[in-house]
This record gives sequence, C-alpha cells and structure tokens, in this order.
Amino acid sequence: MSAEGDHTRLIVTFFAKSRPSSPDGFRSQSLACGPLFPELLAPRLSPAELTLHSCRTLGPGVFQSLYSINGSFPNPEKLRHHASIAAFEALHAMEVIFDFVPHGTWSAIRPVKLAVFDMDSTLINEEVIDELARSIGITSAVSAITARAMNGEIEFEQSLHERLALLRGVKADVWEELKKTVTIAAGAKDLINYLRGRGVITVVVSGGFAPMASWLKEQLGLEYAFANHLVVSPPNATYTYPHLSGELDPEYPIVVPEYKQHVLESLAQEHSIPLSETFAVGDGSNDLLMLRAAGLGVAWRAKERVQREAPQRLNGTTLSDLIILLGGPESGDA
Repeated sequence: MSAEGDHTRLIVTFFAKSRPSSPDGFRSQSLACGPLFPELLAPRLSPAELTLHSCRTLGPGVFQSLYSINGSFPNPEKLRHHASIAAFEALHAMEVIFDFVPHGTWSAIRPVKLAVFDMDSTLINEEVIDELARSIGITSAVSAITARAMNGEIEFEQSLHERLALLRGVKADVWEELKKTVTIAAGAKDLINYLRGRGVITVVVSGGFAPMASWLKEQLGLEYAFANHLVVSPPNATYTYPHLSGELDPEYPIVVPEYKQHVLESLAQEHSIPLSETFAVGDGSNDLLMLRAAGLGVAWRAKERVQREAPQRLNGTTLSDLIILLGGPESGDA
C-alpha cells in the first residue's frame, strides 16, 4: 500500500508523558522542533521528500510540527510502529501522533466532518456490562470475559453472548440506577462541544447497550447512537419482575467490530464526507477496524493489544487532549 504525497500534509504531535508540569519542557520542545526528528523520519518516508514547515507549542509539554511530503511513501500506519519511532518515544518519554492529511491546506486545523466514538472506557469511565454484573454479584466472572474480549483473546460476539447469559434475571429497570452511577470521562464534554462548534457530526457506536448509549447521546448532544438491544422478558415463576432474558434482540444488528466500521463508512457516505475527514476513538480490540478505516483513528488509553496494533494511540488523562490533536486550543474539563 502507498499514499500519494502530492501536497500531502503530515502533522506530528508530541505529547510529553510528564505533562503538565514537566521541568524538561525546553528539552522536549527542542526534540520536537529541532533537526533530530526530521532526520529520523526522512528514511522512513523514502523516496518521498519531507520538508518541515513549522513547529509550535500547543500547551505544557505538547508540541506540533507541520511537514509537507512530495512523492509516494509507504503505508502511513507502519510509520508509528517502526522500531526507530518506538525507541525515540521510550528514550524521550513522549507519545508521538502521526496524521497524514491528503492535499491539505497549511492551516493547523485538522479537517474533520464526522467523529465516531466508542462508549465504554472511552466516553464513559465504566464498562456497562461489568456494572450490570455488579448489580447481581457476579462481577468477577463477567469482568474476566470482558478483559479477554477487549484484549482480543476471544471473539467479541462470542464473549458478548457468554456474558449476557450470566446476566439473565437482571431487573429491566436497572438502567435508571446505572445512569446515576456511570460517569462521563474527563474532557468528553469539552471534546464534543468543540466538535459540535466546528459543525462535526458526532456519533457513539458501542458494543454495550442501547439504553445507556441513548442516555449518553442526550447527555453529550451527539447526533447518532448505535448499540446492542436486549430482550426483556415478562415476570415468570423464576423472576417475578420484568427482567433481561440474557439474549440479544434479533431484530437489531449486533455491534461487532465490522459493524462499527460499517457505521463510520456508511455515515460518511450518507453525508458525502471523504473518509480522510473522519475521526474515530476507542479503547478495545473491537474498535480496531473502525480506527483503521478513519482518516485519523486514535486508540485512547487502550488495552495492550490495541496499543500495539492501532494506527495511533494516546494515553492522556483527559479527552481534551484530542482537541489539541485536531488543532483546537488546550481546554479545561467542562
């Protein structure tokens, strides 16, 4: 695979791991904006020609360089995974994000018209299915399956069915209690407000459950919410109240990795948005296809396997970091 480099813009953003009070900020800026990094990049992008146009400080411990690339170059995703880049990050305690923008202008604002997010452990801090398990005292059994699924050790759909079977009998109104305890991730409101202010279509697509995804859609003002639908069973001899059957509603699609990718691509097509102007964020192995399909896909505080395989990854403390990545100002949490 190759990419056309005619006027391609490469945005490289450096996040020092010791933010925000790094005593070594000047050294970090020198590394990001000096000659060392372009010299490291040039052989990785050969035979394309790389030109550094500008470098700026975006906030404490955050720096950004803007390059132009002329000619064709190897698969951009491979750049982040190259051993020399990993060694640079480890040596200098930085995380480096590479964003290739075809035929871009020289504005520092990253063109984005569609943003698609995972829900659990991304826009919210919890894994909802684990919270459901907690309500009936089977947290350990369900969490173990969740961890294996998010690390890609078992297929997501298989893990979902296994966990749901354990949740048979949970009260159907459990969602109202969860809405009181689930917490929105730090910086999520800032990030969504920033995107909405730019006119970006915002979406949550979750391997979790529709009642919580719909609630989050209202809380954050998202345009779309997609998630799994559960069957609710009436009272019976075993459970004297309306309860979860432990099964998915067959009238709705199951939100597997392929479906997450489908949501991103179909919404982009529906709204005449090029994939190069889409943005995706998630933390689990079931997000990888979506992250790879997006113009800019970022694994956020992701599971180990996802950190290794995602196009880009970032391990900050607030989703506001992604505002910086898209060219906006650094922002406090709302």
